[in-house]
Order: sequence, then C-alpha cells, then structure tokens
Amino acid sequence: MIKSGGSFFYKGERCTVGAVILLKGLPYMVTVSHIFRRGEGDHLTVDGTKLAVTRILKDFDLALIELPPACTFEITELGSAAELEQAVLVNDIHAINCRVVNAGASLLFLGFQCYNMPEPGDSGSPILQTGKVIGLMSSVTLDTCMGIAISSSIIRGLEK
Repeated sequence: MIKSGGSFFYKGERCTVGAVILLKGLPYMVTVSHIFRRGEGDHLTVDGTKLAVTRILKDFDLALIELPPACTFEITELGSAAELEQAVLVNDIHAINCRVVNAGASLLFLGFQCYNMPEPGDSGSPILQTGKVIGLMSSVTLDTCMGIAISSSIIRGLEK
C-alpha cells in the first residue's frame, strides 16, 4: 500500500513518500523534488509499480506523481503546525523526534537533538503532530541541528 512515510525507489536509492492526496479526484503521491535528477518524466518504483514524475513545483521543492487506478493507497490526513510543540519525522526506517520552532506560510523550522538528526534518505519524510502530517522534510543544517520542512498548507493549497 502506498502511504505517507512509505518507501519508493529512484535510481536504486530508497526515498520516502511524503503524502498521498487527491487532485481533481485523482490520487497523487507527493515528495520533495530535489531528489530527482531530471524532474518531470523521471522514473521510480513504488509498491512494485513503475511510475513517472508527473509534475515538479520548483518554487516549493515538491514533486507530484500520479498513481494509476490499480494502486492501493491511503489518503494522508493533513494538519497544521503548532509552534513550540513536539513533532516527529516518520518513515518506514525510523522515527526522529523534533520540535516546531517556527511555522511560516510555506516553511516549518524544526529543531532536532544533535545526536539524532535526519539522514540524506529522510528527504520528503512526513513531519507529524497529533498523528497528522504538518510538513515534508526538505533540508537540515548539521551544525545548528535545525531542519526545514515544506508546510502542509502548501500541499492543501494544491487540493483546491
């Protein structure tokens, strides 16, 4: 089943599904775009199915991949970030605790424990608060133990 926090493979590397949403009634997988070399048209494998990147939103570091009707998927419940509250980065490899330090209109700023930081394969991982996805991990700064995530408000805006 394709769902938030699950894995897909691109160029032999494990990557993370950030969210699954409906756009105009069709299911799409959402992840960060910086992991793809070419962008639109790049091929990946999820749940044993070969797919292609449908659309890149460079301004937001997001990639959309349309899911075929035969796929089994779970729509992601999106939430809103509460500042100065605990959150967790989750994927099928591990969970990493963090705190939302600041929540802007399009980005979340996260503080991590310096001994438990996200790794390169964690790009695109969902950030959760109260069981709902509030953002997708985009980048980290190791020397400050801070991270940046794309806010779920951007993803919700796509659904309109």
